[in-house]
This record gives sequence, structure tokens and C-alpha cells, in this order.
Amino acid sequence: MPEEYGTHTGCTEEYKDFFIGPVHVEDVALAHITLFENPAASGRHLCVEPICHLSDFASQVAELYPDYEVPKLPEDTQPGLVRTEAVPKKLMALGLHFTPLEKIIKDAVESLRRRGCIA
Repeated sequence: MPEEYGTHTGCTEEYKDFFIGPVHVEDVALAHITLFENPAASGRHLCVEPICHLSDFASQVAELYPDYEVPKLPEDTQPGLVRTEAVPKKLMALGLHFTPLEKIIKDAVESLRRRGCIA
């Protein structure tokens, strides 16, 4: 593992203009099932909810898990880029409800803990 990643302090590199679209693995599986079972479904479907800046994501991880040393990332450097919600409109129209970011983070951290990847 590269030295800059460490074992407790996280990465210190800057990702100034980095936006992410997190999605729970269970939502992806359910989306696949829903689309396979719906003969009217066609085309491409976005399966992310919401789109956020990496600094928002890191801040929420730090808030939920204050015992971890999550680095504070720089605020937006491209103010024209916006966060969005309800991105997967086609999937939502088919009745899918997406997992909130807080639960995505909690489930990921708990999974990492169970596997011994983090303490």
C-alpha cells in the first residue's frame, strides 16, 4: 500500500474537482431485476443517487465516524458544477427507491469492519 494512504489517516492527495455518484450495491441488483422483469424498459438507465462533491462525501463519513481520521477535502473549486438529486428518473418511474447516502456509507463501513479491513 502506498505510504500516502497510511492505515488510519486516509489519503492526503487533493481531488479538487471530483464529483461522485454513490449507489448501494443492493440498489444496483434491484435495478437489474426490475429492468429484466419489465418488458417496457429500454435504453440506458442511470443508477446513482445523488451526485455530490467528494468533499461532501468525506465530510459525511467524518461526521458519522468521528473516531476515524478522515481528511478534510477542499471545497468546490468549480462553482458551476452542481450537486443533484433524483438522477435516475427512469428507474424511479419504474418504482425504485434509492438508498440514502448515509446508509450507503454506514453499510460500507460495517462491511469493511466485518471483513477486518478497518478496525
